[in-house]
Amino acid sequence: MQTRYKLNTFTLLLMISFASANAVLYSPALPSIARYFEVSSNTTQLTMTWFLIGYTLGQLIYGPLANRFGRKPALYAGIFLQIISSLICVLAGTLHEFSILVIGRFLSALGSGVGLKMAFTLINECYGPKIANQKTAYIMLAFGVMPGLSIAIGGFFTTHFGWTSCFYASAIYGAILLLLTTRLPETKKVLDLDALKLNHLIPEYCLQFKNPTLITSGFLMGLCTCFVYIFSTIGPFIAINLFGINSSQYGIANLLPPLGLIFGCLCAAYLAKKYASDFIIRLGIIIICAGSLLMLTTIILHLPVITGLFLPLIIVYFGLSLIQPNASILAMNSVTDKAHGSAVMSFINMGTATIVVLNLNLFSISKLLLPTIYLITCLILIAAYKRIALRSIF
Repeated sequence: MQTRYKLNTFTLLLMISFASANAVLYSPALPSIARYFEVSSNTTQLTMTWFLIGYTLGQLIYGPLANRFGRKPALYAGIFLQIISSLICVLAGTLHEFSILVIGRFLSALGSGVGLKMAFTLINECYGPKIANQKTAYIMLAFGVMPGLSIAIGGFFTTHFGWTSCFYASAIYGAILLLLTTRLPETKKVLDLDALKLNHLIPEYCLQFKNPTLITSGFLMGLCTCFVYIFSTIGPFIAINLFGINSSQYGIANLLPPLGLIFGCLCAAYLAKKYASDFIIRLGIIIICAGSLLMLTTIILHLPVITGLFLPLIIVYFGLSLIQPNASILAMNSVTDKAHGSAVMSFINMGTATIVVLNLNLFSISKLLLPTIYLITCLILIAAYKRIALRSIF
């Protein structure tokens, strides 16, 4: 019989939000960072691009590390790396070296990526399926709140204490989480001494990458993730530089989009009782397209930033909440090795977002840039869904 442990919900919340909070907490400071280092907005976007690259790579390393050394040592290593790298970002400001900031962001992603992976691992190892699903539902609701709250905090800190204060806050976040993880149980009682050997890892991952349903579903999730990180990367420049609001106001306005995530999660849970995953995904795509078209319309009509930018985002994020969990269900139902399958799914998810954000520097910042890219992403989203739908038929 599986051993049962109790997990602190607050600790799980901080773990599951670790990477997403670190990804966006500093985003209100992006215009200030561009001015401080005297670089363009496109160059500043490298801090987000390299974070996503680190986050993507991290999805493949923590599973084997946790199997080889244990769950808690893997957590300690990732959190400690995040704390050190946050201080490296502060050092970049002291030395006035933008390249050091980019390196710090990359290392921060590698470290903070441990949170999401290990949170799901511990939940499924400490609880039976029914309670695990309940725990996951609760923390995923909170997961929708944390990015918006992080941006609000980052906006306040940037306005009153300067952009480096965002990275001090990230380091404090890591220190609190490190302290809390010391009280977590170690659920890996028998270590896998071969977990890090290439002749063990490569065949396992190659097998997963040959699964078309896993790949397509992961790509669908990645396209949804793109909407969030596209906004986190270029949203501050549009809202602050073009709409004329300050960092603090931008941070407060970012409390609105998570409302779409929260209500979307609740709606997704309700719809899951009555409808199949493919129907809910299709509904989510329709809602995202509607929100993107509304954003384009309101910006063309020169409406204020809240109406033109943030209210349509609530609709877009609502649609995202319908797609993400159901796409992950389709992916996980197609694999037998859940550990390696989930790692590959997350790798494709974050890898897709990384490639898209990497190419944002090809475009000049304008008010119409965000809805235009959103609508293009909608078209790709529809094509990816059709591929899944055709595979389910045949």
